[in-house]
Amino acid sequence: MDFSGIVALKGEFEAEGLSQGSVAAEALFAARHGLPYLVKIGGCEAKSDMRFLMQIGVRRIVAPMIESPFAMRKYMEMAPEGAFDQLGVTIETIDAVRRIEEILDAGTRLSEVTVGRTDLTASYGGPGVDSDETIAMVKTVATAARKRGLHMTMGGSVGASTVRRLADDAELRDLIDCVETRKCVMPVDKFLEDGAIAAAFAVEEALLGLQLDHHGAIADAASARIGQIRTRL
Repeated sequence: MDFSGIVALKGEFEAEGLSQGSVAAEALFAARHGLPYLVKIGGCEAKSDMRFLMQIGVRRIVAPMIESPFAMRKYMEMAPEGAFDQLGVTIETIDAVRRIEEILDAGTRLSEVTVGRTDLTASYGGPGVDSDETIAMVKTVATAARKRGLHMTMGGSVGASTVRRLADDAELRDLIDCVETRKCVMPVDKFLEDGAIAAAFAVEEALLGLQLDHHGAIADAASARIGQIRTRL
């Protein structure tokens, strides 16, 4: 496996529904390959998730579906001071995009913003994650994040079409720091290199293989995901 273009690996208590054992196994996998491990927790007040991650030494978290300044404030209050090196949020609905300025203003300790294009597109019934409408919203969020000095990541159904969209859109490239598949985070310049997305999906398959080997409850979802990512190359 080629990890040269990857700057972090990621797991999710939220959308993936990983068990604590799976998260711990993935964190160990990341550490063995010299990479930090980022975990999407179950919500803005996912106290048990945070406590477990602190116990196993995970220092980067992201909260899903932040749609209001109130949710952001609850997240900031719930995350213990100094426990995490990265506090991120996912913006993934049209309502959150419309309120992005006030949402980010409430993120007093925020360090990173990710736009989840799959749910974002679904939230307004859009034609696709690489559509002009969705990309315009990504740019709105990215501009607000940049203004506050926050790291900006774009995710959601990432595939070969994402490479083409970024290659053709200089404004988008300038606004985005990283692109993430469900499991791999890559700087934009590395993501655009030949073979980078195939390498990332190979790593993702290895991580999904951990689930197939050890966790029957989520094995079917992992197998379906492997098939899905192979269609995106």
